[in-house]
Amino acid sequence: MREQEGACEAGRRGGGVIRSLLGVDSPPAEDVVVVAVAPEEDGGSTKKKKAEAVDGEQRKAVVRVVAADMPAALQRRAFRCARDELASMPHFPRRLEPKRLALALKKEFDTAYGSAWHCIVGTSFGSYVTHARGGFLYFSVDKVHILLFRTAVEPSPH
Repeated sequence: MREQEGACEAGRRGGGVIRSLLGVDSPPAEDVVVVAVAPEEDGGSTKKKKAEAVDGEQRKAVVRVVAADMPAALQRRAFRCARDELASMPHFPRRLEPKRLALALKKEFDTAYGSAWHCIVGTSFGSYVTHARGGFLYFSVDKVHILLFRTAVEPSPH
């Protein structure tokens, strides 16, 4: 099991502690993935609807990996699940439903990869967690930060 610290504050890009815990000397090249997100349908203004029509049916969301100790295939699944859940939120990006997004990611990973997955979602939070090897991902989709990690489940000595 490994310990990771994740922090998310507006305008702050930490990571020195995370890099040192992962054994990385220099800052990694920032991983950026651009994904498409369906536009919100909340009955916005005519100007907004015209702008969406000009820009196309979808807008681009930027996914940034802050720290990862997870295989690429699992990371892609987390990005896809987060993107799909955010796109299904009727008032996103104005009103984020962090519990809904966290629950969706947790259920997806519990079902696909076994139990003991945990997820923290928000725009400002701090954390210090212990995770199983290969089970840690801290990323953001636009301004929403997501910490997804797995803990080792040990049977109780009864």
